[in-house]
Amino acid sequence: MAYDLLVKNGRIIDGSGMPSFHGDVGVSRGKIVELGRLSGAAKRVIDAEGMVIAPGFIDNHCHYDAQVTWDPLCTFSCYNGATTVIIGNCSLAMAPVKANDHEKLMGLLSQVEAIPMDILRAGLKWRWESIPEYMQAVEERLGVNVGMMIGHSAVRLYAMGDASQERAATEGELEVMRGVVRGGLEAGALGLSVTRNMSHFDVAGKLIPAAFAPEEELFALADVLREAGTGVIQSGGGTTPELKSRLMSRLSEASGRRVIYNVLRESVRAPGGWKQHLDFVEDTWRQ
Repeated sequence: MAYDLLVKNGRIIDGSGMPSFHGDVGVSRGKIVELGRLSGAAKRVIDAEGMVIAPGFIDNHCHYDAQVTWDPLCTFSCYNGATTVIIGNCSLAMAPVKANDHEKLMGLLSQVEAIPMDILRAGLKWRWESIPEYMQAVEERLGVNVGMMIGHSAVRLYAMGDASQERAATEGELEVMRGVVRGGLEAGALGLSVTRNMSHFDVAGKLIPAAFAPEEELFALADVLREAGTGVIQSGGGTTPELKSRLMSRLSEASGRRVIYNVLRESVRAPGGWKQHLDFVEDTWRQ
């Protein structure tokens, strides 16, 4: 068999959990077509003697939402073997966005993730408004695989403007948010990202939109995932509300979707709290 690429003499770890083995990997038209001791002709041959041939790692919590638009390799994750990155975490995303909210949305990412505003202003070209349009803009020149979450803060800002950090949403605004989430899922987004981190503020000292939102809004948006039968919920700052009221477990139960926690840690203020948190998660999973 002829190959476009033949990687020879490497230690193959195929990701299945089976023991590694030495051999070759044949690639044709961008796909692995054969493993083993291969001798077919190839347009390009790489000698991997002394190296590992393995699927790339998934960097499952990133904030490349702006950077990916000018750096398709998402450095430095790719330098550490990651071939897939997951962005849109902690409710922060670069879509959806209205033209008059560009500065505001950049400010949220800048303040929470310590990314200088001058870099964001210089790099972002803003060729999109909706989530599908943003995904299309990113896809045009990708160097790694990118999975995207729908950021609650971006969705709330889109539907409510400055009021997203001042009050609860009206029924009409909530329906706009639900429609945005539904459209994002249909376009291929992986799910919804929220945050209950009460230490995430914007440059003016206000809680970011998602942290300001009442619980009822979270359940209304998570219900879109239930209706669609797809998607996960990523939670930034989920530990404290989980220990207080089992918020994320209740959200998972109500929507039937899995919740991914941003942090699960030991705290000097609540020693052993992580064990209680894990018990909540285990109980929900068993149900």
